[in-house]
Amino acid sequence: MILLESIVVALVQLWANKLRSALTLLGMLIGVGSVVGIVSISEGLRRSVTDEFGKLGGANLIMVRPQAMVLKDGRWVRAKRYVPMTLKDLHLVEGASDRIASTLPILDRGVEVRYHKASYQGQLSATMPSFIDAFNWKVETGRFLRDRDLRQHQAVCVLGQDVVEETFGDRSPLGREVKLDGVRHTVVGVMTEREVLFNNWGNQILVPVTTAQRRLFGSKRIGGLFIHTREPDDVPAVVPLIEMTLKREHGHDAEYRIDSGKGILDEIDHVILIMKLVTGGVAGISLLVGGIGIMNIMLVSVTERTREIGIRKALGAKPVTLMLQFVVEAIVLSVFGGLLGVAMGVGLGLGISQIIEHFAETPFPSVVLWTSVALALGISVTIGLFFGIYPAARASRLDPVDALSYE
Repeated sequence: MILLESIVVALVQLWANKLRSALTLLGMLIGVGSVVGIVSISEGLRRSVTDEFGKLGGANLIMVRPQAMVLKDGRWVRAKRYVPMTLKDLHLVEGASDRIASTLPILDRGVEVRYHKASYQGQLSATMPSFIDAFNWKVETGRFLRDRDLRQHQAVCVLGQDVVEETFGDRSPLGREVKLDGVRHTVVGVMTEREVLFNNWGNQILVPVTTAQRRLFGSKRIGGLFIHTREPDDVPAVVPLIEMTLKREHGHDAEYRIDSGKGILDEIDHVILIMKLVTGGVAGISLLVGGIGIMNIMLVSVTERTREIGIRKALGAKPVTLMLQFVVEAIVLSVFGGLLGVAMGVGLGLGISQIIEHFAETPFPSVVLWTSVALALGISVTIGLFFGIYPAARASRLDPVDALSYE
């Protein structure tokens, strides 16, 4: 009953000084709102990047490239031995473990696509049939590359949507010939629209890797490998097997860079965590200012109600009862400020996400974590309690005679 009475008295006192209470709430509102808003945007960024990276394979992805230069002691030096990769390396790595789901070559460059008088500067990717399953990209019309295209070095290609629109307009490109840097290729398929890591894939031209090596690159080399494991947990076991397989083939002095999707995602999480801590620290200053505001209003309240405190003490009120009353007032202030701040933070996060989606023209979620809401409210209540204890203790220690004679 004492607690309930203290809450009622606190609400009455705060309502009696509406403007002063509102100004005090403002500090808590801004602090909590900033924390919730920043965390929701940061988490939205993390999930957006993770989802986009997931289109490339996410935590299942491993990338391998031969190294001509390596970083040692903070500076780049020539590798002991640079060994270019070929399709032979691809097949060796593919058979290194049954945990590997697919292995694809990295071989791309800019290319001019020409059809009659129309031309377009696109991005050529030399690949294999398993590409569409590995990267979960669908064919809209026609077909994708086949194993027979690779074996027979067929001059065929599959186009992205932007290439089709710029070179063919409303006409169907299927069965027609285009020139890729002057080399004729027959269009056999068109891919669906796709955007990955905020990059439009509509400019892609996909050709059989064997055909590209013979007709466009004039070399058997590839730039590296995309490797997808069956499960994300397979990556730590597969990485050393890949390195061991390549070094057994080319010698232990051959240098390779092996990056995993899990490692990249961990780095992204680390960067976003630092951003959360830095921006959250700035927002925490607002919470501190709000706490100081609560202490200020409570000290003023104690001064204004000195005679009331004296009367209550003269009537037998215990110091702990008086202390509880003022502590509850401080907590009520901080809770109200915290709840309003949460609402402001949710609105702030949604507003910023809408602005980003409007100008970047890409989905960007605002993710409100209940853990961040609970943390922000917990901090606001703690601040209210911390900054309310001194004024409350001061009120409980007032001498009733001095309090009654206070003018």
